[in-house]
Amino acid sequence: MKKLLMTVAAGLVAIGGVVAIAVVGAGAGAATGHAGAATTTTTTTLAPPVQGTGPHEVFFSMDTVQGGGGTVKLAADAACSMTNLFQRGDVVVFRMYGVHVTTGGNDLSNVSVKNAYVKVPGLKAIPLVYGTHPTKPAVSYWTAAWPVGKTYPLGVVNYSVTVITNPVPAGLTQAVPSEKGVFVQQDSPEVASMLTIEPS
Repeated sequence: MKKLLMTVAAGLVAIGGVVAIAVVGAGAGAATGHAGAATTTTTTTLAPPVQGTGPHEVFFSMDTVQGGGGTVKLAADAACSMTNLFQRGDVVVFRMYGVHVTTGGNDLSNVSVKNAYVKVPGLKAIPLVYGTHPTKPAVSYWTAAWPVGKTYPLGVVNYSVTVITNPVPAGLTQAVPSEKGVFVQQDSPEVASMLTIEPS
């Protein structure tokens, strides 16, 4: 059986966006003591990966949650609830987690990151701040708060997030230069539901 599994695994071939699975019958059946089977080929077309197909240096994920302190009064259990629908007067909190791929997957922390910020259309860049949050267990990630102004335009907010890493000097590994990762909500196929400011 071990031989059969190895043969099937070796038959998994990726060609462009198509994965072809070839199951080899002759020889595999003889090795396992079972009768040989006919060769079967199945093709499946895969969607493009959400992270694109190019090499990645910085990889991170973003979400938004309700922040406290806005003019809109929240229920006691609503703070930090994940949402992308806000009203004027709400506080949008951007959260970011990630890794520096080039350095082997080190966390994006205040040690590995030189600069991280959110850019909301019409506003100055909002710095992301790294901190440990009092959950059980405690978790560290990046946050930036945006109190939505009373006159901010309604509709989709096509924000972007930029992360710039610190350079890593030569030492245990070769030197790694400062690298940059950018997420842009606008026209991103992986964003099914966009950050939106709705009427009160």
